[in-house]
Amino acid sequence: MITLYTLSFSLIGNSFQHPVSTQSRPINGMSSRMLPPKAETTDWELVVSKGGINIYTRPNLNSGVDEVRITTQIKSSLQGIMALLGDVREYPNWVFKCIMAKRLKTVSEQEYYYYTQSDMPFPMKDRDLVIHSRQWQDKNGVVYSRSEGVPDFISDDENMVRIKSFEANWKIAPAKDGTVDLDYTVKIDPGGNIPAWVSNLVITKGPLKTMENLLEFVSQQKYQQAKDLSYINEK
Repeated sequence: MITLYTLSFSLIGNSFQHPVSTQSRPINGMSSRMLPPKAETTDWELVVSKGGINIYTRPNLNSGVDEVRITTQIKSSLQGIMALLGDVREYPNWVFKCIMAKRLKTVSEQEYYYYTQSDMPFPMKDRDLVIHSRQWQDKNGVVYSRSEGVPDFISDDENMVRIKSFEANWKIAPAKDGTVDLDYTVKIDPGGNIPAWVSNLVITKGPLKTMENLLEFVSQQKYQQAKDLSYINEK
């Protein structure tokens, strides 16, 4: 499942030039790590609304870099959107500033590990991230995905700065007329010598561009005809 840390972090690659101001369905007996994220007390602040895409931020109590939330509605089946998000090799073609992505280990159709690299401007080092991702569908037909950084899963690349702290959640809910509601949240600490104020200043650029690309790419026939995920029941 796409981390979309590239949504909120790799956009820093343009920050100094382009600041922005504006196996079975595990439902019963699900472990706490597989449950939907709990609501936090701090309210989200809407910072961008464009083309049906809404981007929110709020302070992260454990980091100087704001949390990001993105909501939108998209014309797609559940299978289609999950097929796109699970197609890790394609990330560089539509995820902002992603230069490489690959699966490292597939545990099942609902669980896998993968690796991404994101471009940074000179003189900063490019960033990489190792992710453990799990997906499931609840009894109401809503699909969830939870992704967490696992920085020690593979050895460090001396040419990269490894992202150590990352957590992201997707909620993908069937709507009406063949659409789904997307709700994505992410917490990240990009590490290295990037001031938090720089990250927060441009935190909307990458998310908006990537979500715009997602809306376009998911319409491809190979995704909309996908029916390979046995845990997904189209309501």
